[in-house]
Amino acid sequence: MANILIIDDNPVNLETFADALSGEGHTVVGAKTGEEGLAKLGAAAIDAVLCDLKLPNLDGLATMELAHEKLPQLPWILITGHGNEQTAVDAIKQGAFNYLTKPVDLGRLKATLESAARMAAANRENKALRRELGYDEALDRIVGTSAAIRQMKSLIRQVAPTGATVLIEGESGTGKELVADAIHALSDRSGRPYHKINTAAIPRDLLESELFGHERGSFTGAVALKKGRFEAADTGTLFLDEIGEMPLDSQVKLLRVLQDGSFNRVGGTAPLSSDVRLVCATNRSLKAEVLAGRFRMDLFFRLNVVNIQVPPLRERREDIPLLAKSFIDRLNRRHHQDKELSDSLLQSLRRQDWPGNVRELENAIEKHYVLSPGRLIAGDGQVAQEPTGPAAAVYATPARSSAVDQVASIDDAIRILVGLPADEVERRLILATLAHAGGNKSKTARQLQIGLKTLYRKLEEYGLKIGDEE
Repeated sequence: MANILIIDDNPVNLETFADALSGEGHTVVGAKTGEEGLAKLGAAAIDAVLCDLKLPNLDGLATMELAHEKLPQLPWILITGHGNEQTAVDAIKQGAFNYLTKPVDLGRLKATLESAARMAAANRENKALRRELGYDEALDRIVGTSAAIRQMKSLIRQVAPTGATVLIEGESGTGKELVADAIHALSDRSGRPYHKINTAAIPRDLLESELFGHERGSFTGAVALKKGRFEAADTGTLFLDEIGEMPLDSQVKLLRVLQDGSFNRVGGTAPLSSDVRLVCATNRSLKAEVLAGRFRMDLFFRLNVVNIQVPPLRERREDIPLLAKSFIDRLNRRHHQDKELSDSLLQSLRRQDWPGNVRELENAIEKHYVLSPGRLIAGDGQVAQEPTGPAAAVYATPARSSAVDQVASIDDAIRILVGLPADEVERRLILATLAHAGGNKSKTARQLQIGLKTLYRKLEEYGLKIGDEE
């Protein structure tokens, strides 16, 4: 029997379909919107989806396209009203398994979903075989063949089946969530709940309720009992992103869960337990946060059982062509096009440092894709071009900066340099200020509010031999 997700904003249809499929022994999960359906796809193992074409906000076709970006082989059955059959036929060309027209014949519904369930079972068998042969879709989503990526994938394969707590560290935009996804997919819990929380995106006063749940009336607005993510993810995996942003008082409660597996809902007194495998990620150095007193040392040691470092893109430039191709392929599927990157644009992409890493590269490629009128994406020269003149040093590695004319304008300097070490940010700020001051070191020192000797010493450290003031 299969796990079926039904997405329909009509409660009567939802109940009718659920009753019919439950009677056949299937497990049914319901959702009233496309957004809710996508959330439930990420929280449970679903074998097939039955989805109404017309939904509020995100329609059935858009929901399917978003779902297929992460689950391309998931059988998707669309329900369409009379007269919209052509739309449904077009949807099949875009990856839908089948479609049903209203009013839905329950006999055909059952037969269609049984076929979809058989296909899902075949996909699972194929996935198991691929795993035995050393392949896995979750690992395939981590694009790259560089030594750093191969080493990281090898560590993921080794760690995933163990059940150990994992701490993933890396700069923003490197793909830490993909690593967490792969760890869950390759673990013994892969068919069980998988929940994700970005702790930095949840208000401080609501974080504990989100993690551990709350009792009715425990605070203003708590009109009903709510289960937290630890309960919802029981027997599965919980991924806490941006763990370095968690406030200290919440860290204490998280430590308790890791120590004895128990917790209390907010406002509750009865201890609860949950069997959850914890995977965390951060773009900060938790060791530095511990030394600064912002992160508990005992919690750090509990989380850092296995540490996986995700390399920044500038340290694996050889992977840029593969990443670029994967982004273009995804955009082609989404827009039903057949575009490709020009060699010149690809070479300029490879020369960039990409302080925003894979995420920045993806955004740059999408910009070029959208703005390119023809099949060949040549670029507009604004994003993916080799920095020259004053823009070079802000995005250059220290070895590339050799003169004042390589430092950035003030507009370049104020761009957020996510994930860079503090000394590198300082270097780029000093060089950008020097360029803004026209090479005048006295003026530069005054603007930076540092001594002139300090400025000279810094410039010597950067390997810049600049003459006396003009």
